[in-house]
Amino acid sequence: MKKKLIAILVDGLSANYVREHRHLLPNIYGLGESGTMVDRLGAAVPGTSMPGRSCMLTGATAASHGVYGNHILYNGAFKPAYPEDVRLPTIATLAKNAGLDVACVGAGMIRPEDTNVFIPPAWLRGFLRGSRFHKHIPADRLGRTRIISDIQGRLEPLGISSPYGHEPETLTVRDTPPVVSGFIADQLMIRTAAALANSDAPPDLILTEISMTDSTQHNFGYGSEVAHWAICVADTLIGSLINQLRQSGRIDDYAIAIASDHGHAEIRTAIFPEAIVPGINCECEGATLHVAVKNGQERANVTAALREFGVEEWTSEHIPEEEREAIATYVAPTFHSFEELPDHNIREKTGRPQYISTHGVRPGDPEDDRFCVFAGAGVSKLKIDNAKPEQYAASLARLLGLRNETNPAEALV
Repeated sequence: MKKKLIAILVDGLSANYVREHRHLLPNIYGLGESGTMVDRLGAAVPGTSMPGRSCMLTGATAASHGVYGNHILYNGAFKPAYPEDVRLPTIATLAKNAGLDVACVGAGMIRPEDTNVFIPPAWLRGFLRGSRFHKHIPADRLGRTRIISDIQGRLEPLGISSPYGHEPETLTVRDTPPVVSGFIADQLMIRTAAALANSDAPPDLILTEISMTDSTQHNFGYGSEVAHWAICVADTLIGSLINQLRQSGRIDDYAIAIASDHGHAEIRTAIFPEAIVPGINCECEGATLHVAVKNGQERANVTAALREFGVEEWTSEHIPEEEREAIATYVAPTFHSFEELPDHNIREKTGRPQYISTHGVRPGDPEDDRFCVFAGAGVSKLKIDNAKPEQYAASLARLLGLRNETNPAEALV
């Protein structure tokens, strides 16, 4: 029988966290012990969400796939990165072109046309109302990626007429606080993935994700009790999916891949670039900062102003070559991150952070390393200490029997 694959992204699950708290992850860690466990999967540059997801899907660096931040420069302004901005074929593209049945169940950076079933991420459907990611989104892009696509009508027979239960806006405003809505969304996504895998027409590739593990660390802190709770919930959801596969007799049909897009690190101080350099055209990417510069003199001025706060200019090699001269990259010192001014009447140049844990730290620092496991059909028992970011996508392709010409990295499985 042809191998099938379920790939689950657990947002913000760091290698450090798993090493320190593996007792809270009996299902995820148990899968790793039975299959291939990667202790440290290196982070994309920068170590933020959309670059991480794009690397996981393409096996390429941002310089090649084009998504060098949660926001990228477009017509002189930083705009949210969307699936259309990924310049290389994703694992969903490769699978669909090879004739495989692909389901996107709330996974980010997937094009609807690369799937047979498409459910957009919860953070695009209003569960995380007010998210920074929603600012300046072109209406046509937002509308296209908020639509559930189920041309073959496979969801309703499974009792999933709407995988979100209700319209998220109604659920968020009337019934529950946003943090609870986020957990409901995670539960619904894993439930939907399990239902599809156990259906009469199980997809060859299911891509899904659990998001609240990241949000809770941002807002309550790395290693906080709320963060522990969120990560335990994620582990329980994955355990539920595995148990359902086992009960239905499908456990030997599927390989399971679990990984994160980045890690997390404690933040004590926020740096406000707009207060340091008035009129700066920039985008805060956690502890990484991108600044649009018109010329070398402007770059030098920004660098000198930020240096007073311990900020270091970094190489822009992760930016596509044709854009590198126009974008300067900076990294914050330890325990610092970059944030927008909470109030433009405030003149302080540093202050209390809105996010007390974040990512996108100095490239190479271990805080952004991620945990990664492969288990199930076709996966050998193996322990790997360190792996490169590009190897995750290469491993997904290997498990599905696909060739990815743009990713020469060695597979981990």
